[in-house]
Amino acid sequence: TGIPGGLVDADINDKDVQKALRFAVDHYNGQSNDAFVRKVSKVIKVQQQVAAGMKYIFTVKMEVAFCKKGGVKTMCAVPKNPSIEQVIQCKITVWSQPWLNSLKVTENTCM
Repeated sequence: TGIPGGLVDADINDKDVQKALRFAVDHYNGQSNDAFVRKVSKVIKVQQQVAAGMKYIFTVKMEVAFCKKGGVKTMCAVPKNPSIEQVIQCKITVWSQPWLNSLKVTENTCM
């Protein structure tokens, strides 16, 4: 549906979309200077585009989780009443080429 090569809305429950989102968040946390990891608190929009593989464009809100980097990340709690400074909105683009077993973040802008 839509223009070939054009952006279309993606299903956040799709396993490939979920894998790309986990990769995007791990990449963000690996690149940031924050002492604590961030977790997605809200998915605003997910789009995909066929581009020599699949490009996923995530617009998400992320909050600080109570986990220091390098620790176990499965049990991180997000504060119940985070201050507005703790929430950021990010646009993260992930390019997937499954036949090469390749995922790459090509854009990462957070405000």
